[in-house]
Amino acid sequence: MSVDLRGGRVQVRGELDRSTAHHLLDALVALGLTDHPVWTVDASHLSFCDTTGLRALAQGAARARGSGRRLRVTGACPVLAEVVALAGLGDVLAERRPAALPAPRGPGSVRG
Repeated sequence: MSVDLRGGRVQVRGELDRSTAHHLLDALVALGLTDHPVWTVDASHLSFCDTTGLRALAQGAARARGSGRRLRVTGACPVLAEVVALAGLGDVLAERRPAALPAPRGPGSVRG
């Protein structure tokens, strides 16, 4: 994990889980000492995120809102973006991907 206080950015690498999530929270506390209106978490090098990592993102978003700022996550892979959105944190995603279109139904297709 690296923190760019001048740029208001945290880059997360590898896994964001029970053993590393506290580092993200520490980094966001440090960003809270700056005057950046938006705190960016770059997840483009994130390989895994468990529920503790999601909780850290939620706590970071709450901390940002509480200080009149905004947390945004960039570079989230499609799976992480979907999990973040399902966890009710879709508003922190910088890139919105359109919902997948349903597969066309044609002759021989199975309806559920």
